[in-house]
Amino acid sequence: MTSCRRLSVVVPTLDTRILTSECVEAVLASRVPAGVDLEVIVVDDGSRDGTAEALAGRSGVRVLRNEQPTGYSRAVNRGAAEATGDLLVFLNSDTKIEGSSLGSVLDAFEAEAALGIAGAALTYPDGTPQWSGGPEPGLVWLLAQASGAPAALGRLPLWRRAKPLHPPEVAAVAWVSGAAMAVRASLWREIGPFETSYRFYGQDLEFCLRAGDGGWRVRIVPGFRVVHHHGATISSKEEGTVLGNADLGRLWSDLLLWTGRRRGAAYARRARAAILLGSGLRIVLRRLVTPFVGGSRRSVWRRDTAALSRARSEVVSTAR
Repeated sequence: MTSCRRLSVVVPTLDTRILTSECVEAVLASRVPAGVDLEVIVVDDGSRDGTAEALAGRSGVRVLRNEQPTGYSRAVNRGAAEATGDLLVFLNSDTKIEGSSLGSVLDAFEAEAALGIAGAALTYPDGTPQWSGGPEPGLVWLLAQASGAPAALGRLPLWRRAKPLHPPEVAAVAWVSGAAMAVRASLWREIGPFETSYRFYGQDLEFCLRAGDGGWRVRIVPGFRVVHHHGATISSKEEGTVLGNADLGRLWSDLLLWTGRRRGAAYARRARAAILLGSGLRIVLRRLVTPFVGGSRRSVWRRDTAALSRARSEVVSTAR
């Protein structure tokens, strides 16, 4: 077994002062096994809301400040470069880790020397399970995601019983969400850092698959429990292609970038067609339903449909 006696938690943030403070306080309050040193590194990626000042001088916290925003991947990479831990835990600033989670993560890595990446069992603030990882995406997955079918099916109790979001025990997957991801430091040195060419999504997916290609195991650890305000880092200030808790314009373009890097240009063209087909069907269905949507909800429904259309237009424009 490989011992992990020092733990580094890296939190990138941009203009999420209150959420970041809550995230950091939850980490500092978490129960860490005796003999394990904990350091918290906050990378303030050009915030203008006083995030760095709010955390300045906080015991056990080191703040790294970028004067201008550099992007999520670069912020994480900077924090990881400064970290001294045997185990790196990356947390989005809109997450809150539950009390014994870090102990569960350490136990998982201690028990399995080949474990390279552990993902959390993510939940929404109301306790609803959130998608935390899965198999490598293919054309059917891209079509379904663009169509909105998984979200619709997820509202059906029987569907979630058949396909639970969280496994009952440590389970192997191809990738886990970067919202809460633990990485063995030796793996990070071997294949890191995060790729910086993605707009917002995709770097966690690519990193996990590279780890799997290198023989490392990627798993979801049920005891690694994290509340995630999914989309809180973008929804309040991003406009144009944000639908619900995701910026679909950036999500789909990043998935296409990943697809091309992973499987080549020909496959990326098929992936683009799958996204266009799925999103096109989704838009048609929404427009058919619009006349039957209640008055106060109709304006929101139309706004979201317009955001979906703009996101689809971004995908179309990349093919030209």
